[in-house]
Amino acid sequence: MTREITHMKAFALALESMGKPAFSIGRVAPTPGLVDQFFNDSTGAGDHGEIDTRGPWNEGGDWVFVESPAIQSGEPGAASAIVTESSPAESPEGLDELLIDELRDILHAEKQLTKALPKMAEAARFDQLRELFEQHLAETETQIERLNECFDLLGKTARAKPCKGMMGLVEEGQEIMEEGEKKNAAAADLALIGAAQRVEHYEISGYTTARNLAQQLRHSAIVALLSKSLAEEENADQLLNQVARSLMSVAKMPAAIEQAAIDGAE
Repeated sequence: MTREITHMKAFALALESMGKPAFSIGRVAPTPGLVDQFFNDSTGAGDHGEIDTRGPWNEGGDWVFVESPAIQSGEPGAASAIVTESSPAESPEGLDELLIDELRDILHAEKQLTKALPKMAEAARFDQLRELFEQHLAETETQIERLNECFDLLGKTARAKPCKGMMGLVEEGQEIMEEGEKKNAAAADLALIGAAQRVEHYEISGYTTARNLAQQLRHSAIVALLSKSLAEEENADQLLNQVARSLMSVAKMPAAIEQAAIDGAE
C-alpha cells in the first residue's frame, strides 16, 4: 500500500506541474522512509527502456531515486540504497496492560448481565422481547467463555475488574423495571428496550476498544474471539430496534386493541 501511495504522490505532483487542481492522496498516512522512494524501472536498452525519465514528479524535495535493482552492479556506491522499514519487535509500551485491563472490565460487565438479563426477561410483557433477552443471556454466557479463552491465550488469570459503568446501567435498568409496573405494557417494554440498548452500546464500545488493541498487538486469535462477541452485541442491538418498532405501533392503538395485540404475541 505504501508503494501505491508513492505512485499517487507522483501523479499528484505531475498534475500540479500542469496547473491542475490539487489531488488528495487519502487519509491513511504512509510509512515514513518508504513513500518517497522512486524506483528507476528503465533497463537502459530497447525501444522503451533506454530513457530514464525524470521530472517534478520524481525529483527534488525528499525523493530518493533508486536505480533499477535488476541492473545494479553490486559494487558499493553504484546505486542508492533501498530504504526498508519494519514494525518494532516489541509492543508499544503499556498496550499489553491496557488490553488485559479492558478484558477484565468487559468480563465483569458480562457477569453482571448474566444476573440482570433473567430479571429483564421476567419483566418483559411482549413475548418477542422476552425471548430476545433469553437468547442474549445464552450469548452472554458464551461471550464469557470467549473472554476466558482470551486470558488463556495471553497467559493471564481471568480475573474480573469491577466495571462501574455497567453497575450504573444495571442499577438504572432495575429502576426502569420497577417504574414499568405502573405503565401500560407497550410503554413499559419500550422503556426496558431503552435500558437494554444503553447496555448494548456500552458493550459494543468496550469490545471495539479491546479488539482494536488486540489488532495493534497482532493477537489474531484474540481479535477473532472478540469480533464474534462484538457481532453478537451489534446484532442484539438491531433486534431490539426491530422489537421497538413493533411496540411503537402497538402503543398507538386504543387500550383494548393494544392489550389484544400483546396477548396475541404471547
